[in-house]
Amino acid sequence: MADQLLLGRLEGFDVAVAYALTADTVNEAVRRHDCDPAGAHMLGRAMTAGVVASAALGEGQRLNLRWAYEGLLRTIVVDTGPDGATRAFISPPHLSAAPDEGAIYGASGSVQVVRSRKGAVVAHGNTRADLLDVVEDVNHFLCMSDQVESALAVMIALSSNPAAPVRLCRGLLLQALPGCDLVRFQRLRDRLYAEDVRAWMARGDETDNQVENVLRALCANETPAPRVTLAPSTAPFFRCSCSREKMSGVLRALPYGERMDMVRKNEPVVVNCRFCGHRYELSIDDCIRAWNEKPQPAGETG
Repeated sequence: MADQLLLGRLEGFDVAVAYALTADTVNEAVRRHDCDPAGAHMLGRAMTAGVVASAALGEGQRLNLRWAYEGLLRTIVVDTGPDGATRAFISPPHLSAAPDEGAIYGASGSVQVVRSRKGAVVAHGNTRADLLDVVEDVNHFLCMSDQVESALAVMIALSSNPAAPVRLCRGLLLQALPGCDLVRFQRLRDRLYAEDVRAWMARGDETDNQVENVLRALCANETPAPRVTLAPSTAPFFRCSCSREKMSGVLRALPYGERMDMVRKNEPVVVNCRFCGHRYELSIDDCIRAWNEKPQPAGETG
């Protein structure tokens, strides 16, 4: 089934719901970054967490999540928004050489989240990533930094098909709304990781009532059961916003000494976008024009 994002509520429970299918979007990123299976697993879970976490954004806003760890996995960055346009990168993309998951994450890390609108920062925050799991660390950020009780789960399954290395990727986010019974919300959070709910999340096929079945299993022991209301939102898709003009901004960040070295060599400068891998080649004249340009305020660049 094609990627989708559904938003709604558990009526009567005062709980917001975001449910996403992201396999196509993740596959595009995995192919562009040539991820090995372990890298694809990490990147796919991070991207899906970002997609459902962006559900609360306003129109025209963007969500940028950056994970940094001390192990073999150094960083993952996901950039997404309500328009569905999503991009991401992972460094390094090859993680299968790690002897275990502990070696991938290392001893600690951090999660940084920036919300912006037309290039201007609306809000930002940072928390430690001591749970050492990309999904659990984002959920911890939402609970601690955003101070919104949240429960987040992502299920991913890989395939041996190089054209579609990710066979399945689903994400579900629950967030407590004002008036929510937090004791009941904790029960839902605990059950989100129960075997029967995980079994529904891991199903290979996607039926029209898949998410309703997941939520029904989640609320099986609650009386009375909530009424589920869901509506489609803009589906996620891979798109990078890089351009030659933005690469010029990268050049303007170079120190004066490096600029002079480039002028002396008089060779074209190659800049690769970390999100999509697109290769930009700029002449020294292009570089000099970029250095002489007055940068626009962030709010005007979009």
